[in-house]
Amino acid sequence: MIIFYYLYNKFNLPLRKFSTDNKNKSNIPNKYEKIYEDPKNQREIFRLYIKGKIGVYACINKINGKISVGSGDPLYLRISDYYQNWYLKTRTNLYIVKAFNKYGMKIFSLIILEYTNSVNLILCEQNWIDQLKPEYNLNPITGSSKGYIHGLEAKLKMHIAALGRKLSDSKW
Repeated sequence: MIIFYYLYNKFNLPLRKFSTDNKNKSNIPNKYEKIYEDPKNQREIFRLYIKGKIGVYACINKINGKISVGSGDPLYLRISDYYQNWYLKTRTNLYIVKAFNKYGMKIFSLIILEYTNSVNLILCEQNWIDQLKPEYNLNPITGSSKGYIHGLEAKLKMHIAALGRKLSDSKW
């Protein structure tokens, strides 16, 4: 499968064929861990591959080459949000969610950029944001709500928002 025409624009590399076998990963700057060209149909494969791991990922729009960089601890739980209709309907303030809703999930490739640990996660994500300058990330500075304790009022609002939510439906 051919992907990454955006490599030419982003990294000034000649256009080449890249596949999920990672044989050509040395051609891509700042090596990455794994590429999923069709994450919708490769969900079970990447779930098994990243299960229990902590790391940084990128979603790439194969039409316009725009990128979103994110991180997860654990990684799969963070990425799995994108499979949930409730997430795509309630997080429409996020540029990446707007793009998922506009183009459909099949237009995006998923790259696992780096595995790390909880202590270095935000630093690693910031390094990738600095290198890739992702258009779908509104804020060029990473942050984390990990460890934040919500107040009673916020917990009640989240509980009410979650009522009737079906997690099994997905757009991917």
